Amino acid sequence: MKTHFQTIVIGAGSGGMTVAIGLAALGKEVALIEGHHVGGDCTNVGCVPSKTLIHLAKNFKNGANPDEVLQETIRKRDFLRDKETEEIKEIENLTFIEGMAKFSAAKTLDVTNSAGETQQITAENIVISTGARPHMLNIDGLPAERAMTNIDLFDLENAPKHIAIIGAGVIALEMAFALQKIGTKVTMFALDKRALMTSIPEAAEAIQASLDKKGIATYYGATAKIYDEASQTLTLTQGDAEITVDAVDKVLVAIGRVRNIDSLGLEQAGVKSDPRMGILTNSFGETNMRGVYAIGDVTSTSAFTHSANAQGRRVVQRIAFPFLPMAKKEPLFPNATFSDPEIASVGLTAAELGASCHQNAIKRIRVDLKGNTDRAYTDGIEEGFIIVDAVRLTGRILHATIVAPHA
Repeated sequence: MKTHFQTIVIGAGSGGMTVAIGLAALGKEVALIEGHHVGGDCTNVGCVPSKTLIHLAKNFKNGANPDEVLQETIRKRDFLRDKETEEIKEIENLTFIEGMAKFSAAKTLDVTNSAGETQQITAENIVISTGARPHMLNIDGLPAERAMTNIDLFDLENAPKHIAIIGAGVIALEMAFALQKIGTKVTMFALDKRALMTSIPEAAEAIQASLDKKGIATYYGATAKIYDEASQTLTLTQGDAEITVDAVDKVLVAIGRVRNIDSLGLEQAGVKSDPRMGILTNSFGETNMRGVYAIGDVTSTSAFTHSANAQGRRVVQRIAFPFLPMAKKEPLFPNATFSDPEIASVGLTAAELGASCHQNAIKRIRVDLKGNTDRAYTDGIEEGFIIVDAVRLTGRILHATIVAPHA
């Protein structure tokens, strides 16, 4: 096997594949290293299985078997994963290497496969795209087989009767609504003051109203204290109070993510990172070491698949056409939460909006869909709205949010 390449990409997630496939299509010799499954989080434990589950849950009928929904989610995920893996291996100019990579020098990697065999490879450019993993909590008394993250959830073949979800962000909400639709009792609690802390309060209020309507119990400012296996009881603390949640057979932890950079040997490569910001890069995705790049969740950019893809395209351009001009500022990335109702937004977050300029300088426009839009009438949409925040003097849009079906 070759031991030197024009570019090595570590991680076959969305961003990594964008770089590897893009450079290979331009005739560059590329190695793509992956230690787990091709497709990264999106294909395996994120976009693909979550949206499959959400779609199947929307069409779930009373009396149907909820286990079949989870099993069909796994089947579809596995089909697409296998398809992507075979396609990657057939791409011209691309060498796929299964194993875990670690820097031994700035442009040198030691790759260890599942058999424990290590080979050394080098490249002119190295792109780090190893993503992130879910943060896990240790709850006193909770057996390992009852604790889950989104990684474990999408290998679950039998629907839980009652699931406690820790967290109130995107993953927590999407799974809460989907599992409730297939008949699972859902209790959700978080240390946060409300759901979706990065969204505007109006969006969070709409989601909370829907959670309440569907019978999903929520506790904010709450933490898990202890789990009793004999009674399957989870005890929460909320301020000075204790709350008992009975008959909990699964606990899903969805409270954030940890960058996969601790085992890369960044210090051997001289690559700088920060505990809060991850791997430090310039606007072109290049680290402090020339020819070493980082994209996606390992950096401080927004943790979305389309953001990693966009970063990947910039790196492809930088490596393949280094003298072509490139905009230094990255584009704004819209984002969506597939809750019920769905939320779509673009622009500044709630916190950024408050800090951007004096509130008197911002004009907020709200349009309620019912009674103001033809589509709401034709589709029978009873609730939902659009909010736009703009600078009064110039009309420059700072932020927009839509809360509605198919937002």
